[in-house]
Amino acid sequence: MRNMMEKGKILKTIGMNIAIVLLLAGCSQPEHVRMAESEPIGFAPLLSRSAVTALGEGDSFAVWARESSDGSIRMILSQEEVRCAANIWSYDNLRYWKTGATYDFYALYPYDTPNVELQNSGAGMTPQIVVRDFDARNALDLMAAEQTGIVYGGNPSPVVFTFRHMLSKVEIVGRIDPLLEAAGGSARIVSATFYGIPATGSCTVNGGGYGTWTVGDATTSDAPFCSSSEKNLTTAGESLFGELLPIPQTLSNAVILEIEYEYGDANYTQNRFSKSIRLTDAGVTEWKPATGYRYSFTIGNDYILFDTPQVVPWRSASGGIVTIE
Repeated sequence: MRNMMEKGKILKTIGMNIAIVLLLAGCSQPEHVRMAESEPIGFAPLLSRSAVTALGEGDSFAVWARESSDGSIRMILSQEEVRCAANIWSYDNLRYWKTGATYDFYALYPYDTPNVELQNSGAGMTPQIVVRDFDARNALDLMAAEQTGIVYGGNPSPVVFTFRHMLSKVEIVGRIDPLLEAAGGSARIVSATFYGIPATGSCTVNGGGYGTWTVGDATTSDAPFCSSSEKNLTTAGESLFGELLPIPQTLSNAVILEIEYEYGDANYTQNRFSKSIRLTDAGVTEWKPATGYRYSFTIGNDYILFDTPQVVPWRSASGGIVTIE
């Protein structure tokens, strides 16, 4: 599955609110006209590259911008790609400030999220970012941000984007009982399948919010959300599917983890079992946006035991800042 192959990329963006600082040197002037007091946009990360705290090399996000001036409103950027290459952030369609104008900025990560638009961008209306037919099985994270009502008075200053995670983060980890391992035994996952949650949905993001989702049909055992092949378990734990980024939702009793597992004793006697677990039995009945859920279980001699899930808000972790100068 694509989301399995992209785990390295997923890890680049999860784990906290990411602050992106956008400084527009100016807007609304033709590209060939450069105002004397304005400078083109440049990008420089303030912090060193981190897998969980910053955007950097190879990343990009989309920006929409509208300018209100002289009683009229017009879009000056529409899903414009802001990208980082060779540690320099840039975009193609440079814009310049206009003195006395008011600016609204909206951003979405990743840049190439399909089926996205900024709605209701006319006079007197509050724009919304709308994402349609989003497939969480392919998710590399989904984050939104905005900064609105900025009146330019001739002194450019940074426009700060603080990205909010629209998705939940879920990980299922299996481990071998240390006593079984110490006795010369072993344990492994033969196969695992996770289904019963919707894989697709559409989201409307209002300013400051985490998105309102309308979800599609639930996945099934024949067409699961994800599956895993054989994994040998350790006492430290092995992630069955890597880090999943599902749509936030209320969980029903139909959300199922199916595991076929095997354990062996010191005499190399192999015992194979199949187990179907309702995820709600672990005690969590809702996945919230910007929140991580870590389910873990232990396989021992003649038993499998699920622990209480760990629930960790992503926004509690330290964030990173990227400044556009």
